[in-house]
Amino acid sequence: MGSSALRADARFRQSVAQYCEKMVEPAPAGWPVRKLLNQLERYYSAYMLIGQYYGWSNHGAAVPNLSRLQAVSGQSPRQTATFCAMLQARNLISIETLPGDRRQKILRPAESLIREVGRSCAAFVQAYDLVAGSALALPFEQDAGVLGEMIFLSAARVQGIGSVISEFPTVLQLAGYDSGYPLLVALVLSRYRCAAGEEGISLTHGALAERFQVSESHVGNVLGHMRQARALLACGPQELGVTEELVDEFEDWCAAEMAHYADLAQRAMAYPESCHP
Repeated sequence: MGSSALRADARFRQSVAQYCEKMVEPAPAGWPVRKLLNQLERYYSAYMLIGQYYGWSNHGAAVPNLSRLQAVSGQSPRQTATFCAMLQARNLISIETLPGDRRQKILRPAESLIREVGRSCAAFVQAYDLVAGSALALPFEQDAGVLGEMIFLSAARVQGIGSVISEFPTVLQLAGYDSGYPLLVALVLSRYRCAAGEEGISLTHGALAERFQVSESHVGNVLGHMRQARALLACGPQELGVTEELVDEFEDWCAAEMAHYADLAQRAMAYPESCHP
């Protein structure tokens, strides 16, 4: 199903609400890897790291080393090196020597990093499954390698024709702030819940800060950016709401991502031997 057919389906908004519920789940205890990746540049760097590893391991692409990542990460070379050192210190990547050439250092993503980076990708496929009646997301639960292969396919497409998110300017802008994207998701989900007569998400600065592991002042800053962009309706701490225009943009974005990843999920299943990295 394409994005237009998805949007026209009666189950579409339910599928988007399901996606939102997954994306605002409290972060796991421990070091805040989710907070680290809830910013577009860092997320993109990790995405490309995974894509390069699976391009090498499954498709014979160039060795996934630091210099190759620095060329496409979207961050400066120094930022990329610092980012990789942080991931290594937290066992989210390992740096291994290429057999037969000790000068080559491979950046190998841990399963935990693949699953965290792929969390939104998998949730979009699950949302697609709800509308289409398919089961494309099931292999991700059994094998992180299938998810890694899908990220490779997506990264290759991004480098070829550009990212999906670039077509959605407000979503793109908010994703550039620390935890800006999950804040947007929480606001959309609260609107859905209220429309369904369900209890909404607490939208106080304190509750949002705790959920997304940022400061209350940072929440206020992101919401301030949304107000400046005229994307936020604010009547009080518990009555924040996104405009109809932004809901439309967000739903268009979700439909595009659902179609994007559903297509790639089917192709990724051709590499069951990829298994865990």
